[in-house]
Amino acid sequence: MEPIDAVLPGAQVLTLPAGTPAHRYLARRADLVLVVLEGAPALAVGAGPPRARPAGSVVVCPRGVTWSVAGGPAPARLAAVGFPSGPERTLAALVGPPPLDGAALVAAAADGGLEVVLEPLRRVP
Repeated sequence: MEPIDAVLPGAQVLTLPAGTPAHRYLARRADLVLVVLEGAPALAVGAGPPRARPAGSVVVCPRGVTWSVAGGPAPARLAAVGFPSGPERTLAALVGPPPLDGAALVAAAADGGLEVVLEPLRRVP
């Protein structure tokens, strides 16, 4: 099987370690589609709290709208597709191991066209 980015430019498969802390992101110049392949990561679009999404879930993150990604109780895999491409590669670097500290996270996001929104996230009930 070919890698997803060979078949669909602008696509990236992300491995999200269990317990990855939630961060809110913003892409001003691209839309992003996240598809949960395995696991149950916590995802949100807009101001709502992240909630667990089972395999097969699709989340559309429109440009200019905040969204968040967090690890669930087990590792997860997501396909991320950027339109136009770019933020999916940055997101893969931000959520994968090794974890980045706050300053490195903000700098890496900015280099890839994403912003880290530093407002607190509400907890999932």
